[in-house]
Amino acid sequence: MDLALSPPPDDASILTALADPRRLAAVQRTGLLDSPPEENFDRLTRLASRLTGAPVVFVSLLDQGRDYHKSLVSPIAEVPGSSRVRMGRTFCHYVAVTKVPLVIEDATLLPVFRDVPSVKAMGVRAYAGVPLLTEEGDTLGTFCAIDFVPRHWTEQDLDVLTEFAHSALREIRLRMALQHADAVNQQLVEQIQRVDELNMKLEELATTDPLTGLRNRRAFDSHLEQELAIVQRRGTPLSLLMLDVDHFKRVNDTLGHDGGDRVLQAIAGHLKACARTVDVVARVGGEEFAVILPSTGEAGAHEVGERMRQAVENGPWDEMPVTISVGVATLVDGEDAERIYGRADAALYAAKQAGRNRVQQA
Repeated sequence: MDLALSPPPDDASILTALADPRRLAAVQRTGLLDSPPEENFDRLTRLASRLTGAPVVFVSLLDQGRDYHKSLVSPIAEVPGSSRVRMGRTFCHYVAVTKVPLVIEDATLLPVFRDVPSVKAMGVRAYAGVPLLTEEGDTLGTFCAIDFVPRHWTEQDLDVLTEFAHSALREIRLRMALQHADAVNQQLVEQIQRVDELNMKLEELATTDPLTGLRNRRAFDSHLEQELAIVQRRGTPLSLLMLDVDHFKRVNDTLGHDGGDRVLQAIAGHLKACARTVDVVARVGGEEFAVILPSTGEAGAHEVGERMRQAVENGPWDEMPVTISVGVATLVDGEDAERIYGRADAALYAAKQAGRNRVQQA
């Protein structure tokens, strides 16, 4: 059998076929160029060599300017000068143009093929190659067998190579499908991460006072319930501060609402600076703040309240003095969130009644 009787493609046709952008993109998408050997492909070439008796069988991917051998098997002996990368003209290039099997029994008897470099450099005489075609008709490469003596390739030989070429294509499609699945999974992971980040931002927005950046009333109530549950388990102390800006209507009347907002933001900064990382500082009303003090008894809570009062009083305030009043309550046995909150609020009211700018213990 000799399928090389029809006029072979010329150099221009070969160069055009090898450089076709769509074909090259298809080869790149396989992800197999410059990849390490894989048993799935090597098994195919080994079996093809045993069944045809060809000393060399290989899977060749046709990149621009080079042939990359994904699998190269030579059971009999090492191929002289063999490499996984082949440069220059090869028999596989003719297959890329014609997109049909190429069978040569003795390349030295055919003027065109006797000039293929591997004929002189490696002593190749016989070649049989089947194209690896995509569903779109692009040639990824070839499934080939060569011999170093003239050889008559039988119908069975060609059937074996064709079947293994189809198997190689199935392996390539499987690889691409797995790569696509990995890419899709990665996209899903990234989307889930983005959703988680958005949820965290939404949760932060839902629990943060937009003006001061402190916790809002919703977050304060939630944290207070959590701290009460910890107290029940561990028996640790817990205190609560209620703080209110003194004469805030006067501040707004003097500075305007924008100026009043700036005062609230500055007070929030002072309160956070005086608090520990475990403390929860919240804005629970217009000019009203609250601070949850875990593991803090009566004396410690009074000290924190006084430190916050002094920090606000000392400002600095450029336009008018600003002070706060503070109510302090320390948890007693059997007390719930509403009860301790009410006692701290009552202590705050008492501080106001006593002249403001002071700390009052419940």
